[in-house]
Amino acid sequence: MTDPAADAPKRRRRFRLKTQLLLLLGVLNVVAAVAYSAVLYEVDRTAIMAGIDGRLQTAALAVNQMATDEYHARIVGPDSIPKDEYDRLQYRLSRFADGAGLAYVYTYMRVGDEIRTVSTSATREEIETRRQVPFFALYDTAPVELDKSFEDGKVRFDEYQDEFGRFRSIYMPVTGVDSRRYIVGADIDLGIVRERVAKALRTAIKVGVAIFALSMALGWLLVDRIVQPLMRLTDFTRNMGQRNFQPDEREIAAMNAISRRRGDEVGSLAEAMTTMIARLQRYLVDMAAATAARERVEGELSAARDIQEGMLPRTFPPFPERHDVDVYAMLQSAKQVGGDLYDYVLLDRDRLFFVVGDVSGKGVPAALFMAMTMTLFKATALASRAGPDEIMARVNAELSRDNAGQMFVTAFCGIIDLTTGAVAFANGGHEAPFVRAADGTVTRLNKTRGMALGVFEDAEFQLAHHQLAPGEALILFTDGVSEAANAADDLFTIARIETALASVSRGASARGLAEGLAEDVRVFVGEAPQSDDLAILVVRYEGAA
Repeated sequence: MTDPAADAPKRRRRFRLKTQLLLLLGVLNVVAAVAYSAVLYEVDRTAIMAGIDGRLQTAALAVNQMATDEYHARIVGPDSIPKDEYDRLQYRLSRFADGAGLAYVYTYMRVGDEIRTVSTSATREEIETRRQVPFFALYDTAPVELDKSFEDGKVRFDEYQDEFGRFRSIYMPVTGVDSRRYIVGADIDLGIVRERVAKALRTAIKVGVAIFALSMALGWLLVDRIVQPLMRLTDFTRNMGQRNFQPDEREIAAMNAISRRRGDEVGSLAEAMTTMIARLQRYLVDMAAATAARERVEGELSAARDIQEGMLPRTFPPFPERHDVDVYAMLQSAKQVGGDLYDYVLLDRDRLFFVVGDVSGKGVPAALFMAMTMTLFKATALASRAGPDEIMARVNAELSRDNAGQMFVTAFCGIIDLTTGAVAFANGGHEAPFVRAADGTVTRLNKTRGMALGVFEDAEFQLAHHQLAPGEALILFTDGVSEAANAADDLFTIARIETALASVSRGASARGLAEGLAEDVRVFVGEAPQSDDLAILVVRYEGAA
């Protein structure tokens, strides 16, 4: 006799719905936590590397201001630079590198097939043990990327190890006044870089674990309320969507009745739905309040933009009663407020002061620094009969003092004598302006010695002169023009500026020159978003009245 129980089909055991939901939730939370941690780490790592590379690039630009083109033009052999001069330069570079948290800053030149060190900083240990690298020392372990930068003139970042340590470096090629190429570089200890990246990884892992734990804790509570599908709740939800989440009192009363009558999952889910609707209403109210707050902030930024634009002279022509000078300027901010600046003012009947500048960074901090810089330039120029070099030095001293934000500004300023067309000017790490003759010929002023303002309080600036003939114009601009990028990340470049200015019709006014250049930039950029602030100032000398 057979056992009926043995012949009966075995019942397939299943996980409870709650268990299945918890398992599914656990898998999803693991995937989400890992993905979020990976994305967070990659974002932090990218930001860290971008910050370090930007720091290296800024350092290289500063070093190029200390080790000038003229210095490199004199180098032809091991005895080209006196030892005292080299030692002084090495002291300045060492002081800069130490203050900037860099391992080394330096410049190299290629002599034949050899790479020679022509300026370099030294660490404190090297200075104490007198092991500084001497002038014209052979760099026989030069990295491959350094050779490539010598060959093609492109800026490169590199990670390498040599007898001095492991570094992340920048190689910035510079073509000197004698057309020879030299490399400006800066090193940061790779250990510092890796420690920051490792810290970012640890933070990302901790955040991922916290997200997983919090999600599972909340999920455990929510799964209890979602056990069985309920048509009534589905209809209720659908109706809420059709009414744009506005509650119906009768349906809410029905949901409360279900919650009171039933003590199982259906009652719990009904209670959860009514609670969710109430929270949704509060969320919509909060969202409306947040939207209003955001609109207020945007309104305040718009007002700040109006105030900033109000600081800039925007009446053209600015001196309608005068026929010896024509001035036009324009500024386009990448954000609602920006850091580019321009200004001009008559110091007396025969002298016109003008300045163009570019503050580091963007947004509100750059706008505040820009306002302070403009005020200092105008006040200093009007308060004394100082030359552009002295005006630049005084403004730099004020900006460098108590510069808690460690911001800086590149600037070019000058004074034009309207009776003769003589221009005296000074440059603080800014792009040299172009000169357009009356016949349409375009040339460029030589870049004089001077570093960005706000870095060193005792920086010096070189005074230079240029003679404008009647009909000639000075075109000053910021790097928002030369570095305007299109959708393919191609830059507008200095060469395109020269071509654009040469293509403007002869006899064009200051406004025509500025708007012609701006239009060429706009056509080149196309639909790509503006990446940097843009400022153009044109001063056209018409001849003595």
